Amino acid sequence: MSDSSEPIFISYAGPDNEWAEWVAWHLQENGYQVVLDRWHWRTGDDFVTKMSEALAQASAVVAILSPRYFEAGRYTEEEWTSAIARRGRYVPLVVEPLADGQLPAILAPRLRKDLHGLSEPDALKALLDAVRGPARPTPVSYTNLRAHETPAQNVCRPRVEKKKIHDPKTDSPVQ
Repeated sequence: MSDSSEPIFISYAGPDNEWAEWVAWHLQENGYQVVLDRWHWRTGDDFVTKMSEALAQASAVVAILSPRYFEAGRYTEEEWTSAIARRGRYVPLVVEPLADGQLPAILAPRLRKDLHGLSEPDALKALLDAVRGPARPTPVSYTNLRAHETPAQNVCRPRVEKKKIHDPKTDSPVQ
C-alpha cells in the first residue's frame, strides 16, 4: 500500500475485538490511518451510515477472519462484500483456523495471511507485509550465490567451441 494517509477500515466480528484493536494499534504505530468502530464511533451514531461512509473512504479493508466472522447476522458480510463489489483492496488476516467450506466461494481464491500460531513479532511482520503488499527484495550478492555452489561447481570450466564440419567434397560447412 503506497499511501498510508488514506484510511484502512478494520472489519471484524465483535468477539474478535482484541485482534481488531491489536491490528489497528500496530497499523497506526506504523503510520497508517485506521477506522475502527470502537475507537471512532460514539454511542448514538448511526452504525450503518458510519460503516458506509468509512468503507467509501477506505483505501483498503483489513478483515480479521475467524469462524465468527462468517456467522449469519453479522455486518461483516456487508463489509467484505462492499470491498469486493467496488473492487477495493481486501486484506484478509486469518486469526483462527477456518473449517473447510467456511470461507465463501468468492473469497476462497484470495490470498490470505495467517496470524494464528505465530509469535507476536512474526504476527506483526505478517500483518505489515500483508498491508504493505509485495515489495522488491534487497539485491542478492554474487558472493552469496557462489557460497551455495558445491566445490565441483566452483571451478573454472574451459570454454568449449563448436567446430564447423565441412563437407570434404564441396569444402563447404555442413548445416
